[in-house]
Formats: sequence, C-alpha cells, structure tokens
Amino acid sequence: MKRSWYSRMLFSYFPVFLLVVTVLIFLAFMVITELSRSETEKANYVSTSYVADTVERTLNDIELGVLQEIGNNYSYNDFLDAPSGTDSPAGSSYEIVQSMNRLSERFSMIDSIYVYRNKDKLMLGQSGYVNPGQGQGLEAEYLQQLSANKNKQQQGWSAVRMVQPRNSKDLRPVISLASRLPIPWGSDGYIVINVSVYRVERLVDSLTSGELSFLRIKDVSGTPIYDSAPAADGENNRTLSKVEAKNLGWTFESGLRAGRLFDWISVISYVWFILGLLTIALGVVYIIYITRRNYRPIHQLMVRIQGLQPAAQNAAPGVASDELALMHNALDRLVQITTDYERERYENLVIQRRELFQDFLSGQRLEDVVERLETLDPFEGTREFEAFVVFTAELNREKDWHALPAQDQNLLKFALTNVLGDLMADKQLQAWAEWISGERLGMIIGFRFQPVKDDSDTMLELARDCHRWIMDNLRVSLTFGVGTVVRDWREIRDSYAAAAEVLSHRLALGTDIAAVQMDQQDDSGLQSYKYFGSFTQLVREFRLSGENWRIRLDEIFNSFRTDRLKDEEIYMLLEVLLQALEQELKGIAETLDRQLAAAWSGGLRERIRGSTNLEEIRELLTGWLNETYHVYVSVNELKSHRVMITEVKHYIEEHYANPDLSLNHLSERFQISAKYASYLFKEEFNMKFVDFLAELRLMKAKELLETTSESIQDIALQIGYANSITFGRVFKRITGMTPGDYRKLKLHKDE
Repeated sequence: MKRSWYSRMLFSYFPVFLLVVTVLIFLAFMVITELSRSETEKANYVSTSYVADTVERTLNDIELGVLQEIGNNYSYNDFLDAPSGTDSPAGSSYEIVQSMNRLSERFSMIDSIYVYRNKDKLMLGQSGYVNPGQGQGLEAEYLQQLSANKNKQQQGWSAVRMVQPRNSKDLRPVISLASRLPIPWGSDGYIVINVSVYRVERLVDSLTSGELSFLRIKDVSGTPIYDSAPAADGENNRTLSKVEAKNLGWTFESGLRAGRLFDWISVISYVWFILGLLTIALGVVYIIYITRRNYRPIHQLMVRIQGLQPAAQNAAPGVASDELALMHNALDRLVQITTDYERERYENLVIQRRELFQDFLSGQRLEDVVERLETLDPFEGTREFEAFVVFTAELNREKDWHALPAQDQNLLKFALTNVLGDLMADKQLQAWAEWISGERLGMIIGFRFQPVKDDSDTMLELARDCHRWIMDNLRVSLTFGVGTVVRDWREIRDSYAAAAEVLSHRLALGTDIAAVQMDQQDDSGLQSYKYFGSFTQLVREFRLSGENWRIRLDEIFNSFRTDRLKDEEIYMLLEVLLQALEQELKGIAETLDRQLAAAWSGGLRERIRGSTNLEEIRELLTGWLNETYHVYVSVNELKSHRVMITEVKHYIEEHYANPDLSLNHLSERFQISAKYASYLFKEEFNMKFVDFLAELRLMKAKELLETTSESIQDIALQIGYANSITFGRVFKRITGMTPGDYRKLKLHKDE
C-alpha cells in the first residue's frame, strides 16, 4: 500500500511538472527576449538622445558665442554703417577679421565665417573683402536666398550645402547659420557661420560605436547629414529610435546593425535552454525527494487513524504527535492572522473614510468620488441624494471636559458620532459624521428629496434638536454651525465653509443654543474701526475717574453681539482696549504700572482667549478694570494728600512736646482717618508715625542732656513724655543706654 500510494503521488506530479516547466521556459524565453529588446531600445534611445543633445548643444554654443562676440564688438556696426561702395575704416575691418578668426579658433567646427552688407552686396570674410559675384557663385546663391526671404524670420541652421573655399577648386559640405545684423532683427546685413559637416561627423563618431549600432542624421529636408551604416547593409538595419532636435530641425535615427540583435537573442536562447534542462533535472530530483518526505506524515496519519479502530488498536505502531500539533498550531495561527487582517481592514476603512470626508470638505481629489463612495460606502448603501448640507459642532472648552482622561474623551467622541447618526436616521436622513480636529465634529447630511430652497429655519430646528438631546442626555455642551444647502458633491466644501464661518462667531452668537448659518459680514475692517472711538471715550472717562466707563464697557459688549463679530476680532479689539488703557495710564505711579502689567504677565490675556463665553470674558475684564480703577483712584488721592502730609510733618515738629500728640489727634486736627494718616505718613516718609515722633523727641532730649543739668523728669516733660520711666524706656530702646548713662558718657568725653 505504501508503494501504491507513493506511486500515485509521484506519477500525479510528473505530467503537471513537465507541462508547467515547459510553459515556464517558453514564457521565460519570450519575456527575456522582449525585455532584452525593450532594454536595447531604451538604451539605444538614451544614447541617441545624448548624441542629439551634444550636437545641438555644440551648435547652440557656436551660435551663442558668435552672437555675444557681435554684441560686444562695435566694429561690425561700423562696417554696416559705412557709405555704400566704400570700405569701413581700416581699423574696423581689421578688428572684424580678427574677431572672426578668434571665433574660428575658439570653435573648431567652424569652417568659415563672413559678414555680408545688403546695400552694396559687399562681403567681409576671414581673409578680407570678397565680392560674392566673383568666384563665389555658391555663396551668391545662398545670399540671394537670404535677401529674398529677408521679411521672414530665419529658421536656424540650413540644410547641407556645398561651399568653395577661396583659392580652392574643391567643394566642401557645410551647414550654415545666417543671423541678421544689427542684432537681433536688423536689415543692414548678415553674418554667416559655416560649420563643416566633416567635423560634425567626427564629433558624432567620437560619441557612437559602429560595431553594434548605426546612426543616421537627416536635416529638415530629409537630406542625410551623417550615416554610419554601410550602403550594402543599410536596408537590412532596423531603426529602433528616432530623436528630433527641435532647435536644429534634424532627425537622429539609430538602431542595431543587421544580425546583431539575432546574435544576442541566440546567445540568450542557448543560455535559457541549458537553464531549462537544469531546471527539469533539479525538478525531477526535488519531486522524488519531496514526495518521499511528504508521504511520511500522511502514512503516520493513516496509521493513527487505523490505530483508533477497535480491531487494530493493539497493532498500531506508536507514532509521535508532532505533526498533528504542527497542524493545530498552523490552524490557530491562520485564525489569528485572519482576525488581525479583519481588524486592519476595518482600521484602514475608517482611515480611508476620514480621508474622503476631508477631501469633500476641502474640495480636493474628487475625480474618482463615485468609485470611492462605492468602495467605502459611508452612507450605508445609499448613494443617490438630491441635496446636501454640512453641520459643524465644536466642543465648548469646559473644565469638566478637559479634566477627563484621554480614553474617556475618545469614548465620548465616539458616542457623539453615533448619536448624531442615529438622530438623523430617526428623521429619515442619511448622515456621515467625522471628527475634523480635536474639538470639532463635521457631519454631511444627505437628502433623498429636494429640500425647500434656503430653508434655514428647518436646518436650524434640526440642529437645535440635536443640541437639546445631547445636552439632556450626555451633558456635553456643543456649538452647532449650519451650512448652506448644496446640490452636488463638489459643492459640499461651500456648505462646510459657511458652517465653519458660524463657529468663528461663537462669542457673539452664544454657545448655549445651536447657531444658524449667517450672512457674510462685509467690511469687517470698518466694523472694527468704529470701536476705536468707544475705546477712546472709555479710557478718557476712566482717566477722569468717572463711573460712566462701566456703561461704555457694557455698550461695547452689546455691540459685539449686535454686529456678530468673529471671535478673533473680539479678542483683537479687547487687546487694543487694554493697550490703549495702558498707554493712557502708564507712568503715573509705580503701583499703577504694576497693575497694568498684570494684564499681560498675570494671565488676563490668556484667560480671555481661553474663554468661549462672551459673558465670562465680560466678567473677567470688568473685575480687572475695577481693580485697576481702585488703584488709580488711590494714586490720585495719595497725590492730593501729599501737600497735607507735609503740613502734618511741620505740625509734629512744632508740637512734639504735646503729650497728647497721636494719630487720633492728627485725625481730628486735619480731618482724616487715623489709619489713612498712618498710611500716608508711611508712603511719604518711609517710616511709621510713632517712630518719626520718637526720633524727633529723642533728638531734642539728647540736646538737653548735653547742654543742661536739668533732671531726667523735667527733660521728659519738656519733650512730651508723661514721666521719666516712659522716657527712659524709649530712650534705651533706641540708643541702647539710659538717659543718665548718655549724659555721663558725654560729660566724660568733654572732660
């Protein structure tokens, strides 16, 4: 049975193997042959293009070099401007001849060059003046053709023509370029450049190899300029590439010489025939080997199956279970790979849908929109719609939202996407929602019926229903923007632009209800300009310490809502207001400068820009302005009391001996509160009232202790203390010694 099963497997493989190998060898031969031919044509085209570019570039360099020489040498103009029948000045003629000789030395391919003057048909060549009618018949014909076509634009290099050099009877083939003088399109004459065809052929010979390929160059009229193929073999040569030099009008034809391509193909055929035989031999060996090897696990499986039978249970040989374990592992792996593939396919589908959604909103890459819709099916089977509208919803930046972990935020976004789709489905509408950015959701709604034109109320009510349901059930605050109704897929970007425009006015429209698509605001710069007058009035009333600035501020915020300004415009105008207030109040006092600086360094500007609620911004700004206003009023009051505090100082210096002198006494005397008097005194003299009074009394006490012999008690009474004990305690606290010790110290120093 083993040999029978083995033979079946072996002879089942052989016919198929031989047939497949034969077909593969044949196909490989055809592919390699075609590939070789294709690569040969490609290489031939590249080399031909290189030759054409080199020849064209060389002739262009000659033309450019000659034109530059003419443009920089004024002797050519002198020759053209000379009177008819007369030569140009000797120096000019000599300079022209030298110039043409330099050009011939510089460009070795130039055969000859000369200048021709129309008015008297005088020609100046490299060896001097020549009359075209005398011994230069060929040049006379060429110049006559140029004169006959003087009203036509020159067409570059001429076809191959023959020229007869001076003092020679031989004719030489050249190609010529005639340019009108003066440059660029003058009518006084020509400069003719003759390039030797022999030298062009030598240039081409240096760039090509004639052993394997041939090259043929033809001018505009089809006349061969160069042909590397022998005349006998030329008809059998196969042209592979044709390259046209547009500036020259020449055609470069090239290919392999007759028999060369067949030789290469023959070599390749022998190689592949040998490889085919080796492949068959190796295949036979491999089939025998692999059949033997593959038969073993099959035999083991058969033995195991037989071992499961009751009759043959004891006779079954023991076999290892590795092959079955391998089969189980392979099956498990296949299931895992299939699961991973399905998951990756779903993720790719989500990404592709998101890309298509972004393309609709941007209006880009919509050439294959029908095929992509059929493949991705974002509307779940529905593809025919009469109209579309785009809703945009943006999450309001709330503390509770940002406090959520990233995983919870993603889960909530997923829930919002599904909820909006279900809400639209309840209203018999097809919706496709995707998150455009971190906080903005876009939704394309398709209508299978024709909606009423400009039915903005219906769209607004639809958005409000979605907003109301989400607020009641998910407790998430969204601001909706509704776009215009469009009729075609390619107009969806216009609907999205209108919906996105609404979201740029969230501060003015409010974020508690869904916003409807609004008309475009024209002359927004003029709208912003009108607020500058209101800012000036507010700052002026603030400076005058009037209370009307609060009314002005309320009017400004009410105007924001009335004019429905964009959020960025509101932020910009509020920054202008803060800058105007800073410019008006800066430098009045240090405390006021610190308060003004807090608007920028203290985070007021960031808090304003971080708010999406106009009322919240109003409260922030009003609170900061109230603080600034109190500081400003305090500074003004402080300035007005500086004169009074100076009078207080003089009064203290005159009445320091009064034991009743105190802050309360000064309060009654100058009609200010004791606390405010202490504050003014500290602000003006940088010391407390009690310290100032104590130092003043001790200075007088020191004078009395040094100059008189009065008792300590009498001195204490004279300087305003009720008794000597209080005086002594204050004196020691300030000077570090008692009044008696101070008097003894002074007397000892005097002695």
